[in-house]
Amino acid sequence: MSQDETRISEEEARALWHRAAELQADAARRLEERSRQLAPRGRPSDTSEVEGYRLVDVRAAAEEAGISPAFVDHALAEARNRALAEGDQARPSRMAARFLGQPPLALEVSRVIHAPAEEVYHAMQRILPESPFRLSLIDQHGGDPLDGGVLVFKVPAYSYSATPGDRSFAYEMAWVDLKQLLFSLRRLDRDPPATELTVRASLIHSHKVNMWVGGGLSGLAASLSGVGGGFAGAGVAAALGLGSIAAGAAVLGFLAGGAAVGGLTTLGWRGLYRYALRRGEKAIGNLIGSIVVDIETGGGFSSPRF
Repeated sequence: MSQDETRISEEEARALWHRAAELQADAARRLEERSRQLAPRGRPSDTSEVEGYRLVDVRAAAEEAGISPAFVDHALAEARNRALAEGDQARPSRMAARFLGQPPLALEVSRVIHAPAEEVYHAMQRILPESPFRLSLIDQHGGDPLDGGVLVFKVPAYSYSATPGDRSFAYEMAWVDLKQLLFSLRRLDRDPPATELTVRASLIHSHKVNMWVGGGLSGLAASLSGVGGGFAGAGVAAALGLGSIAAGAAVLGFLAGGAAVGGLTTLGWRGLYRYALRRGEKAIGNLIGSIVVDIETGGGFSSPRF
Protein backbone atom coordinates (compact mmCIF):
# COMPACT_ATOMS: atom_id res chain seq x y z
CA MET A 1 0.00 0.00 0.00
CA SER A 2 1.38 3.40 -0.96
CA GLN A 3 1.80 6.14 1.63
CA ASP A 4 -1.09 8.12 0.09
CA GLU A 5 -3.43 5.16 0.74
CA THR A 6 -2.53 4.93 4.44
CA ARG A 7 -5.52 5.62 6.67
CA ILE A 8 -5.28 7.65 9.90
CA SER A 9 -7.72 8.39 12.68
CA GLU A 10 -9.80 11.56 12.90
CA GLU A 11 -7.71 12.72 15.87
CA GLU A 12 -4.49 12.25 13.91
CA ALA A 13 -5.96 14.10 10.93
CA ARG A 14 -6.93 17.06 13.11
CA ALA A 15 -3.43 17.11 14.58
CA LEU A 16 -1.93 17.12 11.07
CA TRP A 17 -4.17 19.96 9.94
CA HIS A 18 -3.31 21.96 13.05
CA ARG A 19 0.41 21.44 12.57
CA ALA A 20 0.20 22.27 8.86
CA ALA A 21 -1.58 25.51 9.75
CA GLU A 22 1.18 26.32 12.24
CA LEU A 23 3.86 25.70 9.61
CA GLN A 24 1.99 27.87 7.13
CA ALA A 25 1.68 30.67 9.69
CA ASP A 26 5.37 30.33 10.48
CA ALA A 27 6.21 30.58 6.78
CA ALA A 28 4.08 33.70 6.51
CA ARG A 29 5.88 35.20 9.54
CA ARG A 30 9.31 34.49 8.00
CA LEU A 31 8.15 35.99 4.73
CA GLU A 32 6.98 39.15 6.52
CA GLU A 33 10.33 39.46 8.29
CA ARG A 34 12.16 38.99 5.02
CA SER A 35 9.99 41.64 3.34
CA ARG A 36 10.99 44.16 6.01
CA GLN A 37 14.64 43.34 5.39
CA LEU A 38 14.18 43.84 1.66
CA ALA A 39 12.16 47.04 2.05
CA PRO A 40 13.84 49.71 -0.09
CA ARG A 41 15.27 52.53 1.97
CA GLY A 42 15.10 55.66 -0.10
CA ARG A 43 18.00 58.03 -0.12
CA PRO A 44 16.94 61.66 -0.34
CA SER A 45 19.94 62.48 -2.52
CA ASP A 46 19.10 59.75 -5.02
CA THR A 47 15.89 60.71 -6.79
CA SER A 48 16.49 58.18 -9.57
CA GLU A 49 16.02 55.17 -7.31
CA VAL A 50 13.06 53.03 -8.35
CA GLU A 51 10.64 52.16 -5.58
CA GLY A 52 9.43 48.62 -4.87
CA TYR A 53 10.95 45.14 -4.87
CA ARG A 54 12.75 43.30 -7.62
CA LEU A 55 10.92 40.15 -8.68
CA VAL A 56 14.06 38.11 -8.18
CA ASP A 57 14.13 39.23 -4.52
CA VAL A 58 10.43 38.47 -4.11
CA ARG A 59 10.92 34.93 -5.42
CA ALA A 60 14.00 34.42 -3.23
CA ALA A 61 12.19 35.62 -0.10
CA ALA A 62 9.28 33.29 -0.79
CA GLU A 63 11.64 30.36 -1.30
CA GLU A 64 13.40 31.11 2.00
CA ALA A 65 9.99 30.99 3.69
CA GLY A 66 9.25 27.60 2.15
CA ILE A 67 7.04 28.84 -0.71
CA SER A 68 7.81 27.51 -4.17
CA PRO A 69 8.76 30.18 -6.76
CA ALA A 70 6.24 28.54 -9.10
CA PHE A 71 3.43 29.61 -6.74
CA VAL A 72 4.86 33.14 -6.68
CA ASP A 73 4.78 33.24 -10.48
CA HIS A 74 1.22 31.91 -10.44
CA ALA A 75 0.13 34.54 -7.93
CA LEU A 76 1.84 37.24 -10.01
CA ALA A 77 0.06 36.12 -13.19
CA GLU A 78 -3.28 36.04 -11.38
CA ALA A 79 -2.73 39.52 -9.95
CA ARG A 80 -1.80 40.96 -13.32
CA ASN A 81 -4.70 39.29 -15.09
CA ARG A 82 -7.15 40.45 -12.44
CA ALA A 83 -5.81 43.99 -12.63
CA LEU A 84 -6.17 43.86 -16.40
CA ALA A 85 -9.77 42.67 -16.13
CA GLU A 86 -10.73 45.19 -13.47
CA GLY A 87 -8.66 48.20 -14.44
CA ASP A 88 -8.67 48.36 -18.23
CA GLN A 89 -11.46 50.92 -18.16
CA ALA A 90 -12.35 53.93 -16.05
CA ARG A 91 -12.16 53.69 -12.28
CA PRO A 92 -14.97 51.80 -10.53
CA SER A 93 -17.93 53.86 -9.38
CA ARG A 94 -18.71 53.70 -5.65
CA MET A 95 -22.20 54.99 -6.35
CA ALA A 96 -22.83 52.18 -8.84
CA ALA A 97 -21.45 49.62 -6.38
CA ARG A 98 -23.83 50.83 -3.67
CA PHE A 99 -26.79 50.91 -6.04
CA LEU A 100 -26.15 47.32 -7.18
CA GLY A 101 -25.31 45.94 -3.74
CA GLN A 102 -21.51 45.74 -4.00
CA PRO A 103 -21.19 43.29 -6.91
CA PRO A 104 -17.76 41.97 -8.00
CA LEU A 105 -15.58 44.11 -10.26
CA ALA A 106 -15.03 41.22 -12.64
CA LEU A 107 -16.80 38.05 -13.69
CA GLU A 108 -14.47 35.04 -13.55
CA VAL A 109 -14.98 31.43 -14.60
CA SER A 110 -12.19 28.86 -14.33
CA ARG A 111 -11.94 25.17 -15.14
CA VAL A 112 -9.21 22.55 -15.07
CA ILE A 113 -9.03 20.74 -18.41
CA HIS A 114 -7.27 17.39 -18.54
CA ALA A 115 -5.18 18.13 -21.61
CA PRO A 116 -1.86 19.88 -22.40
CA ALA A 117 -1.97 23.64 -22.85
CA GLU A 118 -1.20 23.25 -26.57
CA GLU A 119 -4.36 21.18 -27.11
CA VAL A 120 -6.48 23.67 -25.18
CA TYR A 121 -5.02 26.54 -27.20
CA HIS A 122 -5.72 24.81 -30.51
CA ALA A 123 -9.28 24.04 -29.42
CA MET A 124 -9.75 27.73 -28.55
CA GLN A 125 -8.61 28.61 -32.08
CA ARG A 126 -11.24 26.27 -33.51
CA ILE A 127 -14.10 27.21 -31.20
CA LEU A 128 -13.92 30.90 -30.28
CA PRO A 129 -14.15 32.48 -33.77
CA GLU A 130 -17.01 30.22 -34.86
CA SER A 131 -20.74 30.19 -34.22
CA PRO A 132 -22.27 30.75 -31.72
CA PHE A 133 -19.45 32.67 -30.03
CA ARG A 134 -17.89 34.73 -32.85
CA LEU A 135 -15.14 36.15 -30.62
CA SER A 136 -12.45 38.32 -32.25
CA LEU A 137 -8.89 38.47 -30.87
CA ILE A 138 -7.98 42.15 -30.46
CA ASP A 139 -5.03 42.20 -28.04
CA GLN A 140 -2.50 40.15 -26.07
CA HIS A 141 -0.82 40.95 -22.76
CA GLY A 142 1.89 39.34 -20.69
CA GLY A 143 4.08 36.47 -21.76
CA ASP A 144 3.43 33.13 -23.37
CA PRO A 145 -0.30 32.70 -24.11
CA LEU A 146 0.18 29.01 -23.29
CA ASP A 147 1.29 29.78 -19.76
CA GLY A 148 -0.04 32.92 -18.08
CA GLY A 149 -0.36 35.35 -20.99
CA VAL A 150 -3.70 37.06 -21.54
CA LEU A 151 -5.65 37.01 -24.80
CA VAL A 152 -8.29 39.74 -25.13
CA PHE A 153 -11.33 38.94 -27.27
CA LYS A 154 -14.08 41.27 -28.42
CA VAL A 155 -17.64 40.08 -27.78
CA PRO A 156 -19.92 40.55 -30.80
CA ALA A 157 -22.72 43.06 -30.40
CA TYR A 158 -26.18 41.58 -30.15
CA SER A 159 -28.18 42.08 -33.35
CA TYR A 160 -31.67 40.96 -34.33
CA SER A 161 -30.47 40.68 -37.95
CA ALA A 162 -27.94 37.94 -37.08
CA THR A 163 -28.84 34.28 -37.43
CA PRO A 164 -30.33 32.68 -34.29
CA GLY A 165 -27.15 30.64 -33.76
CA ASP A 166 -24.85 33.63 -34.03
CA ARG A 167 -26.85 35.90 -31.77
CA SER A 168 -27.42 33.43 -28.92
CA PHE A 169 -24.09 33.98 -27.15
CA ALA A 170 -24.13 37.72 -27.86
CA TYR A 171 -27.60 37.85 -26.29
CA GLU A 172 -26.34 36.26 -23.07
CA MET A 173 -23.41 38.70 -22.93
CA ALA A 174 -25.80 41.62 -23.50
CA TRP A 175 -27.68 40.72 -20.35
CA VAL A 176 -24.73 41.88 -18.29
CA ASP A 177 -23.24 44.30 -20.88
CA LEU A 178 -19.96 42.45 -21.40
CA LYS A 179 -17.81 43.84 -24.21
CA GLN A 180 -14.57 41.88 -23.82
CA LEU A 181 -13.45 38.48 -22.50
CA LEU A 182 -9.92 37.78 -21.25
CA PHE A 183 -8.58 34.23 -21.63
CA SER A 184 -5.54 32.87 -19.81
CA LEU A 185 -4.02 29.39 -19.63
CA ARG A 186 -1.88 27.94 -16.84
CA ARG A 187 -0.03 24.66 -17.09
CA LEU A 188 -0.54 22.37 -14.10
CA ASP A 189 2.20 20.08 -12.89
CA ARG A 190 0.21 16.88 -13.16
CA ASP A 191 0.44 13.47 -14.78
CA PRO A 192 -1.34 13.20 -17.16
CA PRO A 193 -0.96 16.88 -18.19
CA ALA A 194 -3.68 19.34 -17.24
CA THR A 195 -4.33 23.01 -17.91
CA GLU A 196 -6.36 25.60 -16.04
CA LEU A 197 -8.38 27.84 -18.37
CA THR A 198 -9.65 31.08 -16.85
CA VAL A 199 -12.02 33.55 -18.50
CA ARG A 200 -12.42 37.00 -16.96
CA ALA A 201 -14.54 40.00 -17.89
CA SER A 202 -14.59 43.49 -16.41
CA LEU A 203 -17.91 44.57 -14.89
CA ILE A 204 -17.01 48.23 -14.35
CA HIS A 205 -18.81 49.40 -17.49
CA SER A 206 -21.71 47.11 -16.64
CA HIS A 207 -22.01 48.65 -13.14
CA LYS A 208 -22.28 52.18 -14.48
CA VAL A 209 -24.72 51.33 -17.25
CA ASN A 210 -27.04 49.48 -14.89
CA MET A 211 -26.91 52.22 -12.28
CA TRP A 212 -28.02 54.90 -14.76
CA VAL A 213 -30.50 52.68 -16.59
CA GLY A 214 -31.96 51.25 -13.41
CA GLY A 215 -32.41 54.61 -11.77
CA GLY A 216 -33.50 56.33 -14.98
CA LEU A 217 -36.11 53.81 -16.06
CA SER A 218 -37.54 53.50 -12.58
CA GLY A 219 -37.91 57.28 -12.37
CA LEU A 220 -39.38 57.45 -15.87
CA ALA A 221 -41.83 54.65 -15.22
CA ALA A 222 -42.96 56.31 -12.00
CA SER A 223 -44.20 59.29 -14.02
CA LEU A 224 -46.12 57.15 -16.48
CA SER A 225 -48.98 54.73 -16.07
CA GLY A 226 -50.48 51.65 -17.60
CA VAL A 227 -49.40 50.18 -20.88
CA GLY A 228 -48.14 53.56 -22.07
CA GLY A 229 -45.42 53.45 -19.45
CA GLY A 230 -44.34 50.03 -20.66
CA PHE A 231 -44.14 51.19 -24.28
CA ALA A 232 -42.21 54.31 -23.25
CA GLY A 233 -39.68 52.25 -21.28
CA ALA A 234 -39.26 49.86 -24.23
CA GLY A 235 -38.74 52.79 -26.55
CA VAL A 236 -36.05 54.27 -24.33
CA ALA A 237 -34.25 50.91 -24.06
CA ALA A 238 -34.38 50.39 -27.83
CA ALA A 239 -33.29 53.94 -28.63
CA LEU A 240 -30.27 53.73 -26.34
CA GLY A 241 -29.30 50.22 -27.49
CA LEU A 242 -29.11 49.01 -23.90
CA GLY A 243 -28.71 45.47 -22.65
CA SER A 244 -31.38 42.95 -21.84
CA ILE A 245 -31.82 44.13 -18.25
CA ALA A 246 -33.17 47.41 -19.56
CA ALA A 247 -35.40 45.52 -21.97
CA GLY A 248 -36.56 43.34 -19.09
CA ALA A 249 -37.61 46.40 -17.12
CA ALA A 250 -39.53 47.62 -20.16
CA VAL A 251 -41.32 44.27 -20.43
CA LEU A 252 -42.24 44.55 -16.75
CA GLY A 253 -43.71 47.93 -17.53
CA PHE A 254 -45.79 46.50 -20.36
CA LEU A 255 -47.10 43.65 -18.24
CA ALA A 256 -47.65 45.33 -14.93
CA GLY A 257 -48.12 48.94 -15.96
CA GLY A 258 -46.07 52.03 -15.29
CA ALA A 259 -47.23 52.24 -11.68
CA ALA A 260 -45.75 48.82 -10.87
CA VAL A 261 -42.48 49.59 -12.60
CA GLY A 262 -42.35 52.91 -10.81
CA GLY A 263 -42.29 50.93 -7.59
CA LEU A 264 -39.27 48.92 -8.71
CA THR A 265 -36.90 49.47 -5.82
CA THR A 266 -33.14 49.32 -5.65
CA LEU A 267 -33.49 45.86 -4.11
CA GLY A 268 -35.48 44.67 -7.11
CA TRP A 269 -32.92 45.98 -9.56
CA ARG A 270 -30.14 44.30 -7.59
CA GLY A 271 -31.94 40.99 -7.92
CA LEU A 272 -32.29 41.52 -11.66
CA TYR A 273 -28.59 42.31 -11.94
CA ARG A 274 -27.62 39.22 -9.95
CA TYR A 275 -29.76 37.20 -12.36
CA ALA A 276 -27.90 38.76 -15.30
CA LEU A 277 -24.55 37.87 -13.69
CA ARG A 278 -25.66 34.25 -13.32
CA ARG A 279 -26.67 34.15 -16.98
CA GLY A 280 -23.31 35.58 -18.02
CA GLU A 281 -21.41 33.14 -15.82
CA LYS A 282 -23.39 30.20 -17.20
CA ALA A 283 -22.81 31.31 -20.80
CA ILE A 284 -19.05 31.54 -20.22
CA GLY A 285 -19.15 28.13 -18.54
CA ASN A 286 -20.90 26.74 -21.64
CA LEU A 287 -18.17 28.30 -23.80
CA ILE A 288 -15.47 26.53 -21.80
CA GLY A 289 -17.53 23.34 -22.00
CA SER A 290 -17.53 23.62 -25.79
CA ILE A 291 -13.73 23.80 -25.75
CA VAL A 292 -13.59 20.68 -23.56
CA VAL A 293 -15.95 18.79 -25.89
CA ASP A 294 -13.84 19.80 -28.88
CA ILE A 295 -10.71 18.43 -27.18
CA GLU A 296 -12.41 15.20 -26.15
CA THR A 297 -13.69 14.58 -29.70
CA GLY A 298 -10.41 15.50 -31.33
CA GLY A 299 -11.85 18.60 -32.99
CA GLY A 300 -14.13 16.52 -35.16
CA PHE A 301 -17.31 18.38 -34.24
CA SER A 302 -18.27 22.03 -34.20
CA SER A 303 -19.28 23.65 -30.92
CA PRO A 304 -22.84 22.83 -29.81
CA ARG A 305 -25.51 25.47 -30.35
CA PHE A 306 -27.06 27.22 -27.37
